[in-house]
Amino acid sequence: MSMRPVGRFFQVTEVNNYDKYLLDIDKVMHFPVTFVIKTKKKKDLVLKDLDDYINARANGMVIIEQRYRKAIEEIITINELVEWTYSLDDDDVDGIIRDIDIYYRLEMNIRSLSPSTDCFI
Repeated sequence: MSMRPVGRFFQVTEVNNYDKYLLDIDKVMHFPVTFVIKTKKKKDLVLKDLDDYINARANGMVIIEQRYRKAIEEIITINELVEWTYSLDDDDVDGIIRDIDIYYRLEMNIRSLSPSTDCFI
């Protein structure tokens, strides 16, 4: 029995070297990965390029092609991020900042004063 992650894996990259993408997939043992790519190319073009690379790299081994394709949950480019930010209102932004602060503090093991309870959490 293998354990599946509860959330999503995000990998932010700006490289056009698709070997790195496949290495990232291998590192998380082929669980789905969402790639956030610092490019203004359309995500369909990036996905096609990556798919072509997987075909060439797999050298006809269908099982390898399928494992890599199945592991690509989503491709997000700068275009999608910009579009998404236009849809946010003030409450959304406040919630995002709050979440970033919470997860940063958890990651760094930093305690903070909770504004709602005036106690340390």
